[in-house]
Amino acid sequence: MVSGSENFEAAADFWRTPANVQRRYVTLPSGVLHYRIALPEDAASFESAPQRVPLLCIHLTPNSGRVYARFIAAMGLDRIAIAADTPGFGLSPLRAGTVSIDGHAAALGELLDHLAVTHDLTRVDVMGYHTGSKIALALARARPQQVRRLVLVSAPVYTSAELAAQRASLGADGETPLRDGAHLQARWQGHWAFKDPDADAWFVQREVAEGLRAAAHAHHTYRAAFDVQHAEELPRVAQPILLLCPNDDLAVPTRRAAALLRTGRFVELPNWAHGFLDFHTDDAAALVREFLDDSATEEMAPVASSAHADTSMRTAAPTHVEHEVRAQYHAGPYGLLHYRRACDSSTAVPLYLLHMSPNSSRIFDALLVEMGRDREVIALDTPGFGESDAPPAPPSIEDYAACVAHLADALGHTQIDVLGYHTGAMTAIALAVARPKLLRRVVQISCPVFTAEERAAFRAEYRGRELRADGSHLVESWLNLQRFYGPAVPLEVLARNFSEGLRGGPFAPWGHRAAFDYDLAAALPKVTQPVLVVNPADDLALQTPRGLTLLRDARLLELPAHAHGFIDSITHDFAAALREFLG
Repeated sequence: MVSGSENFEAAADFWRTPANVQRRYVTLPSGVLHYRIALPEDAASFESAPQRVPLLCIHLTPNSGRVYARFIAAMGLDRIAIAADTPGFGLSPLRAGTVSIDGHAAALGELLDHLAVTHDLTRVDVMGYHTGSKIALALARARPQQVRRLVLVSAPVYTSAELAAQRASLGADGETPLRDGAHLQARWQGHWAFKDPDADAWFVQREVAEGLRAAAHAHHTYRAAFDVQHAEELPRVAQPILLLCPNDDLAVPTRRAAALLRTGRFVELPNWAHGFLDFHTDDAAALVREFLDDSATEEMAPVASSAHADTSMRTAAPTHVEHEVRAQYHAGPYGLLHYRRACDSSTAVPLYLLHMSPNSSRIFDALLVEMGRDREVIALDTPGFGESDAPPAPPSIEDYAACVAHLADALGHTQIDVLGYHTGAMTAIALAVARPKLLRRVVQISCPVFTAEERAAFRAEYRGRELRADGSHLVESWLNLQRFYGPAVPLEVLARNFSEGLRGGPFAPWGHRAAFDYDLAAALPKVTQPVLVVNPADDLALQTPRGLTLLRDARLLELPAHAHGFIDSITHDFAAALREFLG
């Protein structure tokens, strides 16, 4: 075992977003982009922007801007520091069309143009990590007058044999989930092998969670990266470069790049590896800050003529896809509350979707689109799950319900319908009791009333698993997840739900804890609203009929042929049943 309750506080602090880092969505000409930004206290407006040049950070594949969260918090003390999720990674939607390094760079260029409305981005410094290094070089070529200096974390110059091996492994078709979970253990062990000596198991857990979100399509970006070679690109870049070479999986080919720098510095970091931005944050920030702020570093004159600039990427942005579901943040009682919204123009009563634990609103992907055809639908990540900030202490079901009400009030909804799944079903009941005028109708996917023995057994089973150095805890969780999924549910759905379950990190057990502490039997008779109880053949099928008998106005929808995953496998039929009840 490598992680236990004795280090929970450290794990919780690591998992949280730093206080001075904001998360935002923006709609750009080529599509939606999610990014993180740290602003010095004196950079709230264009007029008072700091004198230091802002820094844009670009992550490695298949990761997200989250890898920079602590680093931009440190850099953001004296300059604007930004870390975006490139298209298809993190929370930035995948876009149709050919993925290319220039396309990713174009999207980030649009972000810079957007932020220039409120902040001085006449000059920017750019930092890229692995794949992000190639995107950074593309951005520097296309915007030579704007990009001032570059920091690259690894810039591999491959031999032909190395490149062929990379294409055969990382560039192969998307990862296929395996029933036995071998793919998960292999992914864990790959991260563990090249982690920084000071990085712990929670770092590897986070890297696995981030990577799994894009596992099905990350190979497209890898292929695009392998089509761009540092051996050709580095000599073309005029800006000064700080090339960092940590002791990771690209250390050997990165050393060959040192001789290709036109101007700048090569710094080998033999004692650092993946995770150094989190576990050597201050030292890493000092190293980068010294290079970016050093007046002695050779300044290259801006290219005077646009004829010398590579502007091809300006028109190479991926084709924009109009997404039916829009993700947003709300300032909730415990920090940012992340939610997704479909069809906000209908006059029908809005429908709120509350997920099970430990998961996120992504379990409702198909239902959001389907129900969003004729009414407004809100699917939120409850605090501590998905992308919603965790409370300072374990919350209760009533606390979760209060967060839902807080969002409904902020959106101006005076009456709503709520569908809750497992923990969400209990939250829906708590909301119905606390705010009877707000809640019109309730749909519960499972309505479990436990015996004392069952409650004790469930508490023991869902107390949270210890992290293991060999990654076998992931395999255990994966195999356990499959027990209550029907055979018709695609493995891709299981993989999505599994990866979302990892995103709660050390807070993942809090949802189950709240559920097993909630006295549902006492609350059900107080509910005055009509309730539709859905009973799939899952792990709560036995306990759900007990709850049904305690409701005043309830009807039952039995799904004996379906278990978890039925929302994806019978979306249209389930939506029809919902419309009949809610209509």
